[in-house]
Amino acid sequence: MQGKFIVFEGIDKSGKHTQSRMLFEYLRRRGERVMYTEEPTADNPAGRAIKDWLAGKFELKSGEAITLLYTADRYEHLKQTILPSLEKGMTVISDRYFYSTIAYESAIFNVDPKWIRELHEKARRPDVVIFIDIAPEISLKRRRARPDDRLEKVELLTKVREAYKKMMDEERFFTVDGNRTKEDVFADVKKIIDRILA
Repeated sequence: MQGKFIVFEGIDKSGKHTQSRMLFEYLRRRGERVMYTEEPTADNPAGRAIKDWLAGKFELKSGEAITLLYTADRYEHLKQTILPSLEKGMTVISDRYFYSTIAYESAIFNVDPKWIRELHEKARRPDVVIFIDIAPEISLKRRRARPDDRLEKVELLTKVREAYKKMMDEERFFTVDGNRTKEDVFADVKKIIDRILA
């Protein structure tokens, strides 16, 4: 029997990384076979190229090119890590998935979200998507934003958050209020997962 695929989504500094790690530890303590992973990846060339681009080491003019870079990383991630683990019956927890690409690239670079979805037609759908929702102003406060960071201006993060909210009409997202302590947020996450994995 295949394992469950759980994805955490949210704007920058929403707490999804913390919550995904807390869930990993919680399930492991319960005796579950579970693995944690994240995107962009660090172990394939496309993922390393994304990290270099985000660090400003090179420029890309085309939003479509950026989208394809993320998509290439994702399909390698699926082939190398996610699908083999699911086939072994493990629960896989991923910090970000293709919903991030839809939200960020459509909001920031005006890439057609329908085209991005088409690129991911063959990608494994998650069993659960948990969206940790926070205000963009909270994101920047938590980040102590650098003025030169391309993805961390309030107006851009507002567009990204709105793009996520549009997806909620099409996808089965569980939304959790991230404007609280990590313990309070995780209490809600745990309720969702306990119900799904029961």
